[in-house]
Amino acid sequence: MPRTGRHPLKEKDLAFDLPTAQAVTVTTITHIPMLEGYWQHSLEVLKLFFGSLGANTQTPFDLVVFDNASCREVTDYLGKLKEEGLIQFLILSDRNFRKLGALDILLRVAPGEFVAYADSDVYFLPGWLEHSLEVMSAFPQAGMVSALPTVDKVEKFLGSTLEGIASDPKVAVERGASLVPAAFIRAHQLSLGKDPAPLLSAERTDTQITRDGVKAFLSAQDFQFLTRREVIERVLPLAAEAEGLNYDPIYSPVFEAKVDKAGYWRLSTADYLVHHMGNSVPDLQQELGEVALGRSCSELEPKPASPAKESGLWQKRSVRHLLKRLHTWSYRKLFE
Repeated sequence: MPRTGRHPLKEKDLAFDLPTAQAVTVTTITHIPMLEGYWQHSLEVLKLFFGSLGANTQTPFDLVVFDNASCREVTDYLGKLKEEGLIQFLILSDRNFRKLGALDILLRVAPGEFVAYADSDVYFLPGWLEHSLEVMSAFPQAGMVSALPTVDKVEKFLGSTLEGIASDPKVAVERGASLVPAAFIRAHQLSLGKDPAPLLSAERTDTQITRDGVKAFLSAQDFQFLTRREVIERVLPLAAEAEGLNYDPIYSPVFEAKVDKAGYWRLSTADYLVHHMGNSVPDLQQELGEVALGRSCSELEPKPASPAKESGLWQKRSVRHLLKRLHTWSYRKLFE
């Protein structure tokens, strides 16, 4: 109620239409408390995250970002992306809720019928969202769909998903060795800084399912997935209810455990459509090769999304690297 005057939006002849949310909401969590040590390259990685998301996503989406108490340089960058329209909802927290707490908030506030989550060190390849939506549509029992097939951690949820698939006569099931291409396994293991040889040589059984011509693998990863509003409403709140779910101080796999308990399937696309970067800028040509839908390596060059228009000398990687080293040296001299 105003004290003086009349609220401008209460004028009778004022046409005011409430905005509508996109059917898909993309969400992510950022946490870069400093730009030194472990996090010295994290802002560059974050720019690749947003750059690849904008360049390689054709389906309209709203973007929700939850920042877990990052440093000023990062929050300023996020603010500029919001001003430019890439981010629709930006939540800046002065405390670190860790991944589980932040994910709980994100899933509550995301307005879309479909909600995609990705860690902020993911590089998106063309078609990642479109193929994920295709799998979700073909298999409505899916509670999680990741945009890359993997072979690690599959044994943790294979049983519950297989039980549901076996009861559906419309789903064709193929189980066998090495159904997931070796190039996919190699790319993902390299992205984790691991030697791919042990997984490539290990005996395993991959499971691929097909319905109405759409193929998917039985695999899903917590660092990137698509889910639906119906699933979210059944798994919230995200709080560890068992001792065994607290093994990781950063993220406890509560979402996955509740998806399993509710009887939903955990699947992935048949193609390799997202790539983990970690805390350093990857050599995409070396790690991905030709796995990205047959595209040439030149098309996999990182595309940063930087709101600040840089030109000339400052765009040279060698100059930026030198300045970063000088900054680190001067910081240590002054403060350590």
